[in-house]
Amino acid sequence: MFYKNSIKVIFGIIASVFFVYMVLRSVSFESLIQALRNTQISWLFVGLLCLLGAYLLRIKRSQTMLASVNPTMTFARSAIPYMISIAANNVLPLRAGDALRAINFSSWLRVPTASILAVMLVERLMDFLVIISSFGVALFLFHPRSDTGDIVLHFSSTMLLLGAVGVVVLLVFPAVLRLPVMWLLSFLSRFVPSFVKKIRPHVDKMFHTLTVMAHRPRMALLFGYTGLSWLLEACTFYAVARSIPAVTNPAAAWLAMPVGTLATILPSSPGYVGTFHYFVIVATRALGNSAASSTAFAVLIHLVLWLPITVCGMACFFYWIFERHKTASIVSENSIDRVS
Repeated sequence: MFYKNSIKVIFGIIASVFFVYMVLRSVSFESLIQALRNTQISWLFVGLLCLLGAYLLRIKRSQTMLASVNPTMTFARSAIPYMISIAANNVLPLRAGDALRAINFSSWLRVPTASILAVMLVERLMDFLVIISSFGVALFLFHPRSDTGDIVLHFSSTMLLLGAVGVVVLLVFPAVLRLPVMWLLSFLSRFVPSFVKKIRPHVDKMFHTLTVMAHRPRMALLFGYTGLSWLLEACTFYAVARSIPAVTNPAAAWLAMPVGTLATILPSSPGYVGTFHYFVIVATRALGNSAASSTAFAVLIHLVLWLPITVCGMACFFYWIFERHKTASIVSENSIDRVS
């Protein structure tokens, strides 16, 4: 396991170095600084407000799903593990924040680990649904003028939208996903029966949580939170593009958002350095912006998305450590009192 993880980390770093090289070879440092020199702070402030709104909605979505398992779940309590996991993904390799959230916060949330995994699965599916739908719509809106390119992009966008429909089916009817998973467990039980016997209760609990969350009114609310949160994040991209006067076509931000977000799936160093920048630049240049202004936009939007969320997540982490220590101290004192 350690060997495989090491290979993944090394490969991610190599990928990041490659894409950073691809970025730097197309623009000079002087032109990049020149493009960033007249950045308008007011538009950056608007972008940060939109980003704040996006994450408030995502935390509310997480709280709504967790409340289906623990009705006493509060917004603040669900916010701590969510922000810590995002910050950890920004600074640690192998998306360690996801594992941290799933394994280490069961007692904090008073929710079984399997249910946390189910919540994270729904979050990922919903986010993926909105992103590929946004990408499909962007391809329809920003298609090239050539007939051949028009056909290719319209076909691609249609495939993306069909994929989005498939994700909706999985979210609304989780039994569709349960059947192949149960078949796989039955197959594996022939070879590793003890392992299957151990994980089957967790799988059952996860699908129970998915079924509860698939309740139509709740699912509609979750879709609403997801769509609005990504709309606000797209507005963050647009506001940052507007903050750079050298970006002559800030509408490119609407294409850059899904492209850059999908690029984070690729192997890279922590923080998605290189991969995110390269594909945001490609999307921004595709709509007529210069190499320097596109690079300036990629650098600035990455900083806006990365820095405040990481700082907030670190603050949540220290708060969580403090609360755990305080709770442990109280439990220890109570134990001593009972003994005495």
